[in-house]
Amino acid sequence: MEDIFEFDIAVRDSRVSAGAARSARGGRTRPPGDGKELAAGEAIDIYHWAAVALVTALMCAVLGYAAGTPALARAANVTSLVFGVAGGMLTASGIVRRLRARLTATGAHEPLTVSVAETR
Repeated sequence: MEDIFEFDIAVRDSRVSAGAARSARGGRTRPPGDGKELAAGEAIDIYHWAAVALVTALMCAVLGYAAGTPALARAANVTSLVFGVAGGMLTASGIVRRLRARLTATGAHEPLTVSVAETR
């Protein structure tokens, strides 16, 4: 608790983390105070964004019921529908991506080889 009013700690820590990030990226620099970025090869957590879209859809639906006018209610419900569809699509694409990765890893994407008896 004594460090709560020591503002130099945050500056010192940001300089250390910026130096570590610069060396990890191969010497490229970025402005200090810049937020963390995804590396080029880092995967985006699609389920996180699906959850964000679905929670936003729920929030818009609640706001639609709480709206004072019919126009606001319709607008909130349309927004809820759009975010619900986006969340469902993100969830479906995450499932498809995971299934494709699983099929590729097991080699199940290869065509089946069936021996057929020859007729004479």
